[in-house]
Amino acid sequence: MDIGLKTDDKSFKFRVAGCLVKDNSLLGVQMCHNGFYCFPGGHLHVGEDSIAAIKREFKEEVLVDCKVEKLFAVMENFFKNKKGVLVHEVCFFYLLSADVERKDYNRVENDEGELKDLEFKWFDLDKLDKVDFRPDRIKEKLQKKDFSFEHIIYDQTK
Repeated sequence: MDIGLKTDDKSFKFRVAGCLVKDNSLLGVQMCHNGFYCFPGGHLHVGEDSIAAIKREFKEEVLVDCKVEKLFAVMENFFKNKKGVLVHEVCFFYLLSADVERKDYNRVENDEGELKDLEFKWFDLDKLDKVDFRPDRIKEKLQKKDFSFEHIIYDQTK
């Protein structure tokens, strides 16, 4: 069971996201043709620690075993989704390594009975400013190659 709460006009999510950097490139995923890229990851399950969750999510989405290098950001993100629902998301961002080939690919994931089109693409960190990659605060941190830990509160509703 995912950790989260939903009402008609509010939602809370507890997530993990993986920043896989290899040869100055970052792996991103576009989900269901939504028009932007983000970090592979997903919800924690009740009773699951965040390191186990990011390893599970990478195995499910990216189909690789990853090594957790470090937790480099915790973000409290407030935004309105496309339905106008206020979303409060807490996300742990992990810097990861994995034995993967740097190639773009598409696949369909069966996420608890829901089929999701996933488009994986590698982006040059030095050209990331030209890409709609979210959340942009983490994107900016990676562009600077700043892997120091940071707690970020990001309110996009104001």
